[in-house]
Amino acid sequence: MAFYLSARKLDITSGDALTCVINEFDANEHGVRAGDNIKIIWDGLSEPVVFIVDTTDTIVDPGEIGFHEDDWDKLSIVYGTPMEIDFIEPSEATSAIRKKLRGGRLTYDDFYIIMQDIANGKLNTKLTTFFAGAGYSPGFDEEEILNMTKALANTGEILKFEGIVADKHSIGGVAGKGVTPIVIPVVASFEEVIVPNTSTRAVTSASATTDMLEVIMPMSFSRKNLEDMIKKSKVFMVWGGGLALAPADDEIIEVQKPLGMESIDKFVSSIVAKKIAQGVTHVIFDVPVGGSAKISGDEFSKVKNTFERICGHFGINVIVHKREVTGIDGFAVGPALECREFLRVYERHPERSLQLEEDSLVMAGRLLELCGIVPEGKGFDAAKEKMDNGDAYKKLQEIIGNQGGNPDIKSDELELGGITEDIYADKEGRIVSIHNKKIFKVCKSLGNPRVKEAGIYFHKITGADVKKGEKIVTIYATSESRMALGKKVWDKEHPIMIA
Repeated sequence: MAFYLSARKLDITSGDALTCVINEFDANEHGVRAGDNIKIIWDGLSEPVVFIVDTTDTIVDPGEIGFHEDDWDKLSIVYGTPMEIDFIEPSEATSAIRKKLRGGRLTYDDFYIIMQDIANGKLNTKLTTFFAGAGYSPGFDEEEILNMTKALANTGEILKFEGIVADKHSIGGVAGKGVTPIVIPVVASFEEVIVPNTSTRAVTSASATTDMLEVIMPMSFSRKNLEDMIKKSKVFMVWGGGLALAPADDEIIEVQKPLGMESIDKFVSSIVAKKIAQGVTHVIFDVPVGGSAKISGDEFSKVKNTFERICGHFGINVIVHKREVTGIDGFAVGPALECREFLRVYERHPERSLQLEEDSLVMAGRLLELCGIVPEGKGFDAAKEKMDNGDAYKKLQEIIGNQGGNPDIKSDELELGGITEDIYADKEGRIVSIHNKKIFKVCKSLGNPRVKEAGIYFHKITGADVKKGEKIVTIYATSESRMALGKKVWDKEHPIMIA
């Protein structure tokens, strides 16, 4: 039976998950347990919103329900509003998950029920975790992977466009996110193609593409906004989480975060489902390979074959681009610094990263060839011409303006952390590697990705010769305490190897 509590704003943020807090007295009174999913509706809403419950005996009083400040602002909640709270009917997906855990095979209908109930909040976190675990043991076969991909896509919105619809997607794991905002405008500067690019927020890294691009423009839009952008410019670069594209996948990713692992079949299925939902017909997948990357050299063949098999089944033309990495993309890590990096490429800045520029143009060129826009072997030259003649920069400025940013923003106008600390080489030699996961730990301690002004700038990157006492890194922070923590993590992790 539904019950009412009074809305109260909490002075803390929740991140991406919608969570609320109620007093333990009310929880016991109404049979609510921490971790339960509940639906809440209040005046002004046409449909209930699903929240995960947490309980307390101190943060909110009996009769109150607390909402984190980011959710409060996003949902325009008013203090003291009566919130009608109700339970969610048991999920029909439970029997399908039980069947899988007992060694059975799931059909498309099974996957559809599971994805639908995850997306609408009927399947709670514990049961979603059981489903995610089933991807490892007993695991999914080839037919199940295809059915799961289709169900992931079909339980959310599907965007449809006419003609060649191209995209670039990185599986991540490398610090520095300047490649996508170079590839997309370069490709979009060719009139023959539509480029609806969506990106994510950081999960374990210092900054994802969305976190970085938010420095210079809004990233959340309605479907109508996106359709208008495509009509006007044939391109957008937005946060995918603001749309209902394969929505169950975001919830599955959340339950996998604590272990920091995801099977190859599952992450490929997840990515392809979102490409299906975007209406993509041609895509290049950037797969960095190396010691500190997500994928090892031994795993690449399986990743490539899985992408090609699943994309082929759904009629998507695909290139799986292998990229050996021993460090970061560009010279910088952290949202604002990474933004400065790719803007410098467009500005033809003397201190731009030539490695970042070349890697991006190679991928842009391969995608143009895949789309049949330029002849095979001519893609790089065509992409480079668009960069050199300013067409790609004009398209970037058009995208920024369409999305509510300042199209005339310059790289040297971005705000960076006001507290800096230089790191010097402790010996002479050559930088043989920069460890991505260790860099992420340092940047997380500086406050990335939420603190966008913080980060690390590398004066020397992999392959560079250094002398003892030479400056190799500058750390940016927004407070003395953040800087102190960042330095401690740097000294503990030793992310740069000099030999």
